[in-house]
Amino acid sequence: MNNKTPLNGPCFEPTGNPKKLVFLLHGYGDNAENFIPLATHLHNPELNINFYAPNAPSSIPQYPIGRQWFDLYPNGINFNEASPTEKEILKQDCLSSLNLIKDYINNLCIKYKLTHKDCFIIGFSQGAMMAFEFGKYVNNTFAGCVLLSGRILPSEDHEKRYFIKTPVLIVHGDQDTVLEPKYFEEACKILKNHGFLFDSYLMKNEGHTVSAETLKLTKNFIKKHMT
Repeated sequence: MNNKTPLNGPCFEPTGNPKKLVFLLHGYGDNAENFIPLATHLHNPELNINFYAPNAPSSIPQYPIGRQWFDLYPNGINFNEASPTEKEILKQDCLSSLNLIKDYINNLCIKYKLTHKDCFIIGFSQGAMMAFEFGKYVNNTFAGCVLLSGRILPSEDHEKRYFIKTPVLIVHGDQDTVLEPKYFEEACKILKNHGFLFDSYLMKNEGHTVSAETLKLTKNFIKKHMT
């Protein structure tokens, strides 16, 4: 991937003096323009929060309006079956995207004189994978990290003593056929084993989607961790 072009995307800025920033990381094949409407559902007029949705850096071959944070099929092989060669491609893709996300978030923190502790990172599907990886990558404490219909990528490197202080919300549909519920159970186990404080919800009769109930849980999570 190695895309050096800075990230960009739409925003929802109801206040000129935000106390918190929310970053929305879309899923594989989606784009920020399609994802930013979630901000209006998460917006609470009582809270001074601005919302930002960057587009993932790479388009998907044969589907140019869809974006990706990393290639799910390095060398044409599904990343779940990847050999060490493909895993290295995936790792470099992730690192490239993580650097771009870091610059994007840091620039907005500088603009509003805020820190990572004032930022919520919310991701759906592949965006959820990136949200958690980003917290590990910068090894910092955030206001919150929300994983919607995602998973935590395999790693030996979860013991990040600053990031584990970040509150985590993880929500998954029990009928998800894109990322099966086993990934929810796996993620909860990882979070528990490494000392994260987290809230987890396996939603009955829901698939790979962001439902109204999921948005309500996310909105309440943001309000709870505004301090």
